[in-house]
Amino acid sequence: MIFVTVGTQRFPFDRLFKKLDELVEQNVIRDSIVAQVGYTQYTPKHFRSFPFISAEEMEKYIQESDLIITHSGTSSIIKCLKYGKKVVVVPRLAKYKEHVDDHQLEIAQLFAAKNFIEPVYHIEELGEKIEKAKVGQYASYNFDNSRLLQSISNYLDELNKDLK
Repeated sequence: MIFVTVGTQRFPFDRLFKKLDELVEQNVIRDSIVAQVGYTQYTPKHFRSFPFISAEEMEKYIQESDLIITHSGTSSIIKCLKYGKKVVVVPRLAKYKEHVDDHQLEIAQLFAAKNFIEPVYHIEELGEKIEKAKVGQYASYNFDNSRLLQSISNYLDELNKDLK
């Protein structure tokens, strides 16, 4: 199963879902697809979709999926990588009014440079990138937050010293 999520941004992402529908119709994608489409105005014809789901449902779909397609939201990407999933990332682009700027393109480039994800910079490449991701080998994302926790601990220690 392929799970698609585009987060909760108040922008449509019709471009992605039209392309997915086209790929299913052309038999390029044969996997079942379940999609969280957010504020997308286009209604997919060839797979199950819903605007929003609970955090628990999101976790369930991520865990059950073989591949995930997501927008380039940092938390969406990291949540998928946390489960060791192969992730295809399609950045929302300002020129299509999918976001206010192109920061999602920059995020995708950063994750791709570290070989964590398969980026899609041109929607025409989506089918090819899905197939590439299925057989591709990607780096594991390290979830070690010990430096952050130590930094917070040090900060709190300093605050306590100042209060005494």
